[in-house]
Amino acid sequence: MNLKEFFKRENLDEMQKQTLLKIESRGFWALWVLLLAALIIESLLGFTLREMAAEWFIFMLGCAYSIISDLRAGIWDRHLKANTKTNAVVSLTGVAAIFVWGLIKFAEFGVGVAVLLAVFMGVCTWALCFATLQLSMKAYKKRHAELENPKEDDDENE
Repeated sequence: MNLKEFFKRENLDEMQKQTLLKIESRGFWALWVLLLAALIIESLLGFTLREMAAEWFIFMLGCAYSIISDLRAGIWDRHLKANTKTNAVVSLTGVAAIFVWGLIKFAEFGVGVAVLLAVFMGVCTWALCFATLQLSMKAYKKRHAELENPKEDDDENE
């Protein structure tokens, strides 16, 4: 048996495949949340970017893989609709998280400075998140349309 045949063999039925997919999905999201939590905690404890580089790189690699794979498959989200209103609300969720993080991180400079910096970071975060989600939504809609309505080859029509 060669290597190609070894990996083609299936030992699972449909129910086992679905169960395995759920386990793998939960594992991915658990690692994603824990890695994000580690990055947040390390940043609040004063770790330098150099000390957090490996975790940040792995986190970003996982995020990029997930986004690119979903867009290539024409999938947006299980629960959320791909529209501007949803993108604005999701961006506000990111703003809330960054605002709280900024308040904690910059509290040593005084309340006024901490609030000012947190608001500035929140506005920038909203703009970046919203723009990224809008661009991703456009790519998703284009890819979804391509998958739903595949173009027929000109040779087949003749």
